[in-house]
Amino acid sequence: MKLFKLILLALLVTTSSGLFAQITITGTVKDKEKMPLIGVNILEAGTSNGTITDVDGSYSLKVSSAEATIIFSYLGYASQRVKIAGQTTIDITLEEDVETLSEVVVTALGFKEERDKMSSTYSTIDGDKVVLRGENKVIDGIGGKTAGVRISATTGDPGAGANIQIRGQNTITGSSQPLIIIDGVPFNNDVLRGGSSGADSDAGVSQQSRLNDINPDDIESFQVYKGASAAALYGTRAMNGAIVITTKRGSAGSMKISVSTGLTVDEVNFRHSMQTIYGQGTNGNYNATTLFSWGDKLADRAGGADAVNQTGQFFESATGRILYPIVTKNDQTSFVDSNFDQVFQTAYSWDHKIALSGGNANTTYYISAGQTNQDGIVRNSDYNKTNVTASFTQKLSERLSTDFKANYVNSSSNRSQQGSNTAGVYLALLRTPADFDITDYIGDHHSSTGVVTQSRQRSYRRYRGDNDNAIYNNPLWTINEQISSADVNRFIGTSAFTYTANDHVSFILRGGADVYNDSRLYFFPYYTAGEDRRYGLLEDEVFQNQEYNVDLLANLNYDLGEHIGSNIILGYGVNSRERKRNFSEADNFIANFRGLYDPNELSKRENIGSEVELTLRRNIRFYGTANFDFKDMVFLTVGGAYEKHSSLNDPFFYPTAELGWIFTKSFDKPSWFSFGKLRLAYGQVGNVPLPHREETVYEVGSFSSFSDGIDLENFGGGYQLDERLGNAKLLPEIKTEYEAGIDLRFFRNRVSLSGTYYTNEIKDVLLDIALSPSLGFSEIYGNGATIENTGVEVELGYTFIKQENLTATLAANVSKNDNLVTEIIGGGIVDLSPGSSVQSVAIAGYPMGSFYTQGALRDDNGNFVLTEDGFPQVDLRGNLVVGDPNPDWRGGLGLTVGYKKLNLYVLLETSQGNDYSERTRFITSYFGTHGDVGNEITLSSDLVNYAGDVIPAGTVVRGNIGNFGGGDVLLDESYYTNLYGFGDGKMNEFTISDGSWTRIREASLAYTINAASLQRTIGIESLELAVSGRNLKIWSDVTGNDPDINQFGVGQGQGIDYFSNPGTKSYTVSLRATF
Repeated sequence: MKLFKLILLALLVTTSSGLFAQITITGTVKDKEKMPLIGVNILEAGTSNGTITDVDGSYSLKVSSAEATIIFSYLGYASQRVKIAGQTTIDITLEEDVETLSEVVVTALGFKEERDKMSSTYSTIDGDKVVLRGENKVIDGIGGKTAGVRISATTGDPGAGANIQIRGQNTITGSSQPLIIIDGVPFNNDVLRGGSSGADSDAGVSQQSRLNDINPDDIESFQVYKGASAAALYGTRAMNGAIVITTKRGSAGSMKISVSTGLTVDEVNFRHSMQTIYGQGTNGNYNATTLFSWGDKLADRAGGADAVNQTGQFFESATGRILYPIVTKNDQTSFVDSNFDQVFQTAYSWDHKIALSGGNANTTYYISAGQTNQDGIVRNSDYNKTNVTASFTQKLSERLSTDFKANYVNSSSNRSQQGSNTAGVYLALLRTPADFDITDYIGDHHSSTGVVTQSRQRSYRRYRGDNDNAIYNNPLWTINEQISSADVNRFIGTSAFTYTANDHVSFILRGGADVYNDSRLYFFPYYTAGEDRRYGLLEDEVFQNQEYNVDLLANLNYDLGEHIGSNIILGYGVNSRERKRNFSEADNFIANFRGLYDPNELSKRENIGSEVELTLRRNIRFYGTANFDFKDMVFLTVGGAYEKHSSLNDPFFYPTAELGWIFTKSFDKPSWFSFGKLRLAYGQVGNVPLPHREETVYEVGSFSSFSDGIDLENFGGGYQLDERLGNAKLLPEIKTEYEAGIDLRFFRNRVSLSGTYYTNEIKDVLLDIALSPSLGFSEIYGNGATIENTGVEVELGYTFIKQENLTATLAANVSKNDNLVTEIIGGGIVDLSPGSSVQSVAIAGYPMGSFYTQGALRDDNGNFVLTEDGFPQVDLRGNLVVGDPNPDWRGGLGLTVGYKKLNLYVLLETSQGNDYSERTRFITSYFGTHGDVGNEITLSSDLVNYAGDVIPAGTVVRGNIGNFGGGDVLLDESYYTNLYGFGDGKMNEFTISDGSWTRIREASLAYTINAASLQRTIGIESLELAVSGRNLKIWSDVTGNDPDINQFGVGQGQGIDYFSNPGTKSYTVSLRATF
């Protein structure tokens, strides 16, 4: 902090040194409707001295003489040159320039293009709208702001990733994430799984999003390309769409300095309902070692201290407290709230950033740095990040220019274990009975014979600490004794040379390198729950990721006649990706170590294992587009790409075509009709197989699909063929898409409306196909499925107030996508959620991710087939499709209001028609800890329970009353412990609920001070104070967790909550100063 203050002081002194310029010119820049224009470039002619207007259109510029000339320029408006002639206040009104009014965007290839001339579907988010002030996660700023893009959270843990889906799911075993392109170069956003379960495992934690490595303040614009025609030219990784990020660069003028700081407060936004009335036990009786909480009523106990046996064994906690075996449970205290508060906290994070930019006619620079320190809502979890970015452009000659950017990121974190995990935080906490205090979780066990076992865990099923097997962790053990750390060092460098041969021909040579190491440690000390962790487990894992990309492009512009223009882009690209995973583990420690040591010191040598995985991918591609326009009214684009990949034997080609017609140029339109365009697009894009699947590889270890494995070490060691048979006949997945759309603007562009209809089909989808074990292999990776998506996207913008001191704009979007798996070879079912009783699967005839599990037996009309007592029956004939996590439609509504120097922004987002599997509620109801099963009722009539017992009217019972179509029945312990829970014969269908939600995704209020006195005294041009919040309110039928949270993280399996760490709502206050 001291260093940060010294830097800030130095910047203040440096900035103040320019206070003695000869003349200061102030004023405002507005349009002809007296609306302030923000970001107008103001430059002293013949110099690099310049500035820009602030949020109310005002500016202040020091010039060298009273005879200077000032140039005012702004996109979409005609520039003005004004001689000062002794003036000190110059107010300007800029006129719209009809020739340049169309918005200019940057394509993924790095070229600028007028939006009105493009016929593919994409959306743009301005850099200052990507994230709220003071925040540090880029991924948070996408949701709800553009049609057709679905963002699903994985957890509320700091730095956690999110699932990004554009126009539905397109693949089964490959990545569903869009390609990220930054300044024309691919950016690696892979979520790297790992741990002892291999590359398909999350190692019990929510892995981080590499997209969060980007400093949000470095982003200039954020463009989402949705259709296959737009994405095809960017390569096979763009089959799921492309997100194109353009970062900030310096501009000619004096140095500008921006310094900001922000404080964010995070809170748990949903909390599972837990009953506080009944204790540990079964059948209404206390039992200190059972897994259930169907015991006695706390209020019926005698009260006071428990009766204990002090003659034998006891547990001496680390706090010095002595706990003896319980003889009679007298304590009436519920520890539900105090237990929760020991695990979760209100978390605070600081975010500091600084940026410097400037330059002259030949050289520009932009340098930034950021530091984030974030605590998680789970105690002892954190996320820390440091960013440093430097960007330079240089005009080497009249024809040759270059730009260079380097970015270094270091992030470190300690994550909390979660999910289906005996060492997980929430699994342990939510199963803990109301009458168990988790405080004294570690200590020494003293046996009745005097044997002392040190540092043993005490959990609710091992409350005496008298067993090495804790069964489930005490949650305090998880957060205080275990380590799940990650440390990432990343360097990203890009450079480009542009040579302009003449007015018609230019060339770009662009290269990029993305290199990072992700080092992870998982430490589970002696007596951690789980068979493989009971006597200690250390996992040391390092991912080394390298990606190199080079593109050579030629840009040709020629007029083919008086009314026909053309632009041809030809490109050649080479991409190389290499990933190395080094993994080692040591278990069964030789002693009760409590910290990290070298594996050779921790464990006997036979308990140390290691493995190395090396993945190589390389591809080359030739690609190009030819763009033709007729009278700036009709636009035709044809293109294609020809690719050769290392994972395929043969190269392949995919084409694109787009047609646009600005029909409002074909007739004399009324004044209220500003613009109209029809567009059609067709495109194909491929997705290549996973690497090294074309050959059968060798492995060390054991193999068998149906019996005990064969351990080769018993036969002298060696290697064996992998259980997956190689396939030399693999083909790429090919997505073919058609779309049609219309773009309209009305009332001098104050109202805009865009609509798109699309349909696509993905053929030759890749998946693992089961083989008979008699062949010596269990599966083969091959082409064997087809997926379809059909949808509609609508975006609306409406500036409904536009006055001198007040503006108000609405931005709305609605999208609908219907997904269907039309074919899977052999009628197979692909599990996308391994280990879950409620499976998210790919199955022919249903949408991707549909829920597949045990369900209720029904008649032909869909009614429950009931037992004679009126209870539903489980359909034992096999699993059923019981729900669909894909929404019927999604939408967002943003409101921006500006009043003088005050700006308000509110974003609502909704997801409707999606199912959600509340497995946490289902399982905690089985255990007896959920709030739903803590009700005490007095029966008004005789009722039968699941066990067949008739409970007479007037009886006070624990439970609920249900009716499945045959009359009221009693839902008590016998019902919840028989139809809920684990294994066969359970009514898992009852986990499914309506997962629809509506939320206040974002809200912010900012006030900008740009008084001239600030600049005169301390050199500050503007000072912005902002308060903001995220996920401030959520309306949903789902209880206990944010319905956007997903246990399976970034992947195809969606919509399942099983002891997933909770989501958050956040509040931020930030301060930004510009010099």
